[in-house]
Amino acid sequence: MKIVIIGVYYASNLGDAVICDCVAYWIRERWPQAEIDVIDIENKQCFEKQTSTSLRLLEYRRRKLQWDYFQTKHHIRDRVYYWNQLDVGTRQLFYDQIAEKQYDAAVFAGGQLFMDWLSVDLTEFLKRFEKVGTPVYFNACGTGIAISEKIRQLLSHYLQSPNVKLISTRDDKSQIEKRYLGNQRKAIITYDPALWSAQVYDAKKNDTSQIIGLGVMYSSHAPLWRITRFWLRIIQKLDEKNIPWKMFCNGDIDDYNYAAYILEKAGKHKEEYLYAYPENPLELIKQITSFRSLISFRLHSHIIAASFQIPAIAVIWDEKLRFFYRNIGHEERCKTISDRVDSVLQALQRAEEEGYDYDLIEKQKRVSRELLIGALNGEEQIE
Repeated sequence: MKIVIIGVYYASNLGDAVICDCVAYWIRERWPQAEIDVIDIENKQCFEKQTSTSLRLLEYRRRKLQWDYFQTKHHIRDRVYYWNQLDVGTRQLFYDQIAEKQYDAAVFAGGQLFMDWLSVDLTEFLKRFEKVGTPVYFNACGTGIAISEKIRQLLSHYLQSPNVKLISTRDDKSQIEKRYLGNQRKAIITYDPALWSAQVYDAKKNDTSQIIGLGVMYSSHAPLWRITRFWLRIIQKLDEKNIPWKMFCNGDIDDYNYAAYILEKAGKHKEEYLYAYPENPLELIKQITSFRSLISFRLHSHIIAASFQIPAIAVIWDEKLRFFYRNIGHEERCKTISDRVDSVLQALQRAEEEGYDYDLIEKQKRVSRELLIGALNGEEQIE
């Protein structure tokens, strides 16, 4: 049996690699003799050493991207499709080579795959897998920015293929169906594979730690000065309460540089208050497990924390965080940069006191694994 697992494996945001590792763990556990290949959707071959970028350049890139989005959204010119098509044009041989290996199954591991940035890659894989008859399984996928009508139509067309055997989602089922599936088929609710992190990786929670982890993300979803003000107020309040803290990121150098900027504004030394950006999934997990609890932006810092029973408060910038916390029964742990700092810290204290519903998380872990394994076994999927 030959199975290819496809994801954004070598992305700088290491949560995507965690997803792939957890799905590979399920499949190897079920079929120990299977030939399993884990590949990056963009044909990257390793975690690359990242180059520091100034905040000024990041802001320039953000404005340029927003202009491309504006043109696409208002049907001036589909800049989003244009840039994505240029990228995938350099990877045609790669898609051909994967299809030619004649896998028994192709599994898209999960994450925010149904979005403009990745959908053209998905269609290139799907058209080739359809041609050679490789069954395709979309596992625990989320949806993100999707403003290019052309990209949506392309992906929608190929998702109707009979060789697409499973489409499951960890978050917005109705949005995926509305954007891509229409009345032709339904998505199935599941849960994020990264809930298995504690079983997959060689790491342990530090039960004696008193340090609060502050998970920073450079975000284009709010003015930078507002996000910076939020973090400066959090830092000030933690210092007033003599609560130790340390910043971290999920691996993206832009997030790391932004965290360093915040610390400079706060008059703090990054060598003391900021972890080096992690260069692989295990490094990220070891950083997260060194904390007693978290206040964080990135989704997979929260999913990993839940796997290791580390309480956390989410700073909402995308509804996928709210979906996750709603699923585990703690939507009240979702805050925004507009919330008072006292309310954020009070919510964190309650989260530390309450912990998680361990049985519920274990149930969700079983559901997520059994849905994919059952589909690969040819079992009928019931919504």
